[in-house]
Amino acid sequence: MVLTIHLLAFLIAPVAVLACEGECIIGITNEFLNLYSSPISNALQNMASLSNLSPYLPNIHNGDVHQADQIDAKIVPPSGRRQDAISYFTPVLTAYNKTAYTELRDAIFPGYFHGKCQNANGVDPPGCPNPDCAKVCGTPGSLVHFYDTLEMIVFNQTRGLLTDLTSPGSKTYKQVQAMVLADASKGERRALSKVPRSAKLPTRGTTKARKNLQDIMKNFPAMMMNVCGGDDLSQCSWETDMKRFILQYP
Repeated sequence: MVLTIHLLAFLIAPVAVLACEGECIIGITNEFLNLYSSPISNALQNMASLSNLSPYLPNIHNGDVHQADQIDAKIVPPSGRRQDAISYFTPVLTAYNKTAYTELRDAIFPGYFHGKCQNANGVDPPGCPNPDCAKVCGTPGSLVHFYDTLEMIVFNQTRGLLTDLTSPGSKTYKQVQAMVLADASKGERRALSKVPRSAKLPTRGTTKARKNLQDIMKNFPAMMMNVCGGDDLSQCSWETDMKRFILQYP
């Protein structure tokens, strides 16, 4: 009889629901960073060079992003252009890689998913582990249940960080600008050396080049949205694969 009571107590006891902590947080954050490496590269490449436009630009002709808004087309003469124009953004990518993990992790945990389902006394908050509770639990199940929200958090954080790094006044913007202007000047010198002194060859000018670069860089948020497939983020969702990845954690 005693054994039966103990068995029943075990069967009706609440099952412990583990929060996404430790390896779960590290793994999910890193997986999103890995997945975003290609869209980020495509967005920056599209801003750098006409010759490497990404196929994932459904709105490139509707006014959101203009096909001529590339550094190669508007600033650097042909004789000064690089084969790897995306290298202009090396300072941006270096700075991004230094802070992306911490900022994305914090945006997810505890920015929205609070991590633990139980408080310090081992008591579940009201509704947890029900994924619809007012205070969103940080379990793998909740991450999957609220995947649309998780997807948007990751996109907004990624685009926001890179927008800051490509904004005029930032250290990384100034580094990009220095490289672009140097190549523009070099290209113009090469072009001038090939024409008679009496001929007049229009130059792009440093002031105009600076303005053109600002115009190009301010397009980054729209470019990133386009590369990701527009408002539904169809190219930056990875919903099926990510849900499977998340649920591997207990």
